[in-house]
Amino acid sequence: MIPADLMLAGSYDYGVVALSVLIAILGSYTALDLGERVTFAGGGTRLGWLSGGCVAMGIGTWSMHYVGMLAFRLPIPVQYDWPTSLLSLLPSIFASAMALFVVSRPAMGLLHAVGGSLFMGGGISAMHYTAMASMRMQAMCHYLPVLVTLSVVLAIAFSLLSLWLTFLFRVEAGGRRLRKISSALLMGAAISVMHYTGMAAASYTRSSELPDLSHAVSISSLGSAAIGIVPIMVLEIALLTSLVDRLRKQMALLDELFEQAPQAVALKNVSNQVVRVNREFTRVFGYTPQEVLGRSLNDLIVPEEARRTAQGNADLVAQGQRVEAEVVRQRKDGSLLHVSLVGVPVSVPGRQIAGYSIYRDITRRKWAEEELQRSCIQLRELAARLESVREEERARVAREIHDELGQALTAIKIDLASLIRSLRPDQEEELEKAESILRLVDQTILSVRRIATELRPSILDDLGLVAAIDWEAEEFEARTGTKCRLDLPDDDIVIDPKRTTAIFRIFQETLTNITRHAEATRVDVRLGREDGDIVLEVSDNGRGIDQERLSTGRSFGILGMQERTLLLGGEFTISGAPGKGTIVRLRIPQVQSEDK
Repeated sequence: MIPADLMLAGSYDYGVVALSVLIAILGSYTALDLGERVTFAGGGTRLGWLSGGCVAMGIGTWSMHYVGMLAFRLPIPVQYDWPTSLLSLLPSIFASAMALFVVSRPAMGLLHAVGGSLFMGGGISAMHYTAMASMRMQAMCHYLPVLVTLSVVLAIAFSLLSLWLTFLFRVEAGGRRLRKISSALLMGAAISVMHYTGMAAASYTRSSELPDLSHAVSISSLGSAAIGIVPIMVLEIALLTSLVDRLRKQMALLDELFEQAPQAVALKNVSNQVVRVNREFTRVFGYTPQEVLGRSLNDLIVPEEARRTAQGNADLVAQGQRVEAEVVRQRKDGSLLHVSLVGVPVSVPGRQIAGYSIYRDITRRKWAEEELQRSCIQLRELAARLESVREEERARVAREIHDELGQALTAIKIDLASLIRSLRPDQEEELEKAESILRLVDQTILSVRRIATELRPSILDDLGLVAAIDWEAEEFEARTGTKCRLDLPDDDIVIDPKRTTAIFRIFQETLTNITRHAEATRVDVRLGREDGDIVLEVSDNGRGIDQERLSTGRSFGILGMQERTLLLGGEFTISGAPGKGTIVRLRIPQVQSEDK
């Protein structure tokens, strides 16, 4: 039992305590950050990060414990043996090296984690009690074994926590930044608890024996501040070095992405001068980076006739607008190419706008489109020619049916009528058969006329489009019973035979569709001129058009009408709704027959 008058009562400077906790937290964050650098480094770089990291972390941990000791105040002068103080730094560096080595491995199993925490906790404990041994004063230091044991256990336990958190956060991720800071606070608080538990294990009694002060130094207020500030600076330098390394790697990654981009890219400054181009730009346009540096793209790759437009696009980018266009540009050898241009504004300090110009060579696609367009024109011309040949063949067949077959049937009818008149009254059976044959001939003559008319209505050639539509509407009304209301011009519309035939055939197909699908009771027909064009509009009050049928293009009748209209450079629209009827509208540019 130690007499009470010999016991020395200690106290704490809470400002210095707070400084020690701050150093612990900063050191913990540095450990988390350096874990990433060491993990992904290789070769000499890895050894450099490991060496520098363990020294920085060791100094931080050593400083935290020393600042914590300096926060402790005794009523007698206290000095420190500087060789012993420096010796206490070695276990701290060893513990930091062990931590960085363990967390930088590809995987950290339970055995590695426990083994690492034993070495790290033991190193920290050795550092702490070695630092305590550096105290020189006229007093004896006594330790409470229970608290000493607890401090060592806490050192090992918090080392395990530190290793686990450092391994967890060694892969940088934007969403983990807050968790990383929280973990640093937890680790810093844990280290502080472990340290002050070790401090609580010590008690001091007065001694008459003078201490060995041969290597002792006193710590003034300025020295205490330096001991706290210097490690903070070391840790900040370590963090800044890590940040610079991360930025360097990100810059290297961005540089590689810029160079390997599949499109030609040119970076321009606020004066619209080229700052940098990538490899694809050199391949596409033929200019090396040295040839374009500091020059305007308008002077290099923009043809003379396109420079006004190019300058307008550059002005839009300078105003902060994104520009997308398909333009023609010029290679170094003078050849032209089609490119897809994307102008991207980029804000720079000073509220100024720089920009990227991104080009993709679409020359082959343009060639393919032009070839496809030429093929489409040829196919349309062929379709128009086939339609013309088909109409000519219809007209020829209609004439032959009307002239030859019709005349033959008429001759048969005349001969058969003459034969009937020559029969005697008592030949009733023969007379009945002859009259039946005569009726059949009459029906055949009507069928022949109908077929010839449907093939090519003679009224279309003889009286024109207006009369032909009037006649077709009357035939439709007589055949289906559907009322037709006509709005036709008084005079015929004089246009070339090709347009006349196309309009009439579209009208016929419209009436056929109404018969098959509409179930209408009334049809309104309007034919006239609008702004020099021929307009035909047919509407009914039937069940309406199926929009799905229109969108999928499954109606061959509608496709045929659209193709006829397209061949003439016109517009064809069909609209409607279920239960509200359908409207077919045709608009074809008028060409006078004498101009064809």
